Amino acid sequence: MSSSIWKLDTVSVHRICAGQVVVDLASAVKELVENAIDAGATSVEVKLKEFGGESIEVSDNGGGVAPENYAGIAMKHHTSKLSTFEGLTSVTSFGFRGEALNALCELSGGFSVTTRQAGEAVGTALTFTRDGSLASKKAVARAVGTTVLVERIFEVLPVRRGEFLRTVKKQVG
Repeated sequence: MSSSIWKLDTVSVHRICAGQVVVDLASAVKELVENAIDAGATSVEVKLKEFGGESIEVSDNGGGVAPENYAGIAMKHHTSKLSTFEGLTSVTSFGFRGEALNALCELSGGFSVTTRQAGEAVGTALTFTRDGSLASKKAVARAVGTTVLVERIFEVLPVRRGEFLRTVKKQVG
């Protein structure tokens, strides 16, 4: 019995690759906390709804995201930490690949960021599409810093989501 070999569609490839960046609850939270620390946060709060199965929310008091960066923060391979391959030798931050937020968009049932920088009168709530494109933005009340909300992680990978939900209480531990 022989099987045909064919190329996977682009959407499936992105989902599979994103699943290699964020493999479990711990890696998702780690990436978000590292982003907060890189933003200069001195306080980081992690909230897990239904042990992370319903949502993961990470809030910080860091510097916030500049409005000119809104469109790129969740796009694949977009980063503020690195501009060339040679720059890898001088990276002093945790997150620098531009993969984590995009992977979380790709893998979740919803992804949003609320942010405010010092000097701005109000914050901005941003929602993103599965590919990391900015879908909407609106003015909201928010202290200086950033909140990232990931809803229904692994929703697009039914087998991984099922396994995640079966073991989530053990992961939180």
